[in-house]
Amino acid sequence: MKENENILCGYSFSDVHDYKEAKREEETIEYIKANTDLKDINKVIKLYLKLVERKTLKTVIGTTFLKELQNRIMKESIMSPNNIPNIPIIKVENHPKVFASPIEHEQDEKHLGEIAEFKIKLKNSRIISVFLAAIIIIMIIIAIFSDRSMFTNYENSIVDKYSSWEEELNAREKALDTKQEGIKQQENTNSTD
Repeated sequence: MKENENILCGYSFSDVHDYKEAKREEETIEYIKANTDLKDINKVIKLYLKLVERKTLKTVIGTTFLKELQNRIMKESIMSPNNIPNIPIIKVENHPKVFASPIEHEQDEKHLGEIAEFKIKLKNSRIISVFLAAIIIIMIIIAIFSDRSMFTNYENSIVDKYSSWEEELNAREKALDTKQEGIKQQENTNSTD
């Protein structure tokens, strides 16, 4: 689209929907000007109050017209500035996009699909992260508060086995020493005879 296609009353609109909404409001304002006596200040006040209350005009074209009416009311000094309702600026809701070509529409759909896929992956990664963090916390709690009885029992059984082997070896060693002494004494007695 050419940039100058969306110009209205000196405003350039980048979005086609906003342009169409402003164009509709411009037609409404032209109708009001044609069918209302804006020289009568009482009619101007009623019109202003009705338009502000109903929030009929939302675009920059409409708010400009409301500002003109508000300035006229303040200029006439019929109402104090504190009694004149302010012009509401309404956030325009998301509206359907208008595409210049089918290719642009396909690219937008592809982009939206990628965003949705990314959101799913992000959600899944958060779930996995929370699950893994919970497992780590549980493991730390088990490590801190466990009585280690299973490992202690194994350790004790190994120590008991080792100590019994040690006692057995010591007993055998003593027996061998005793035998050797007996043999030495016998040899000494045999050699002295």
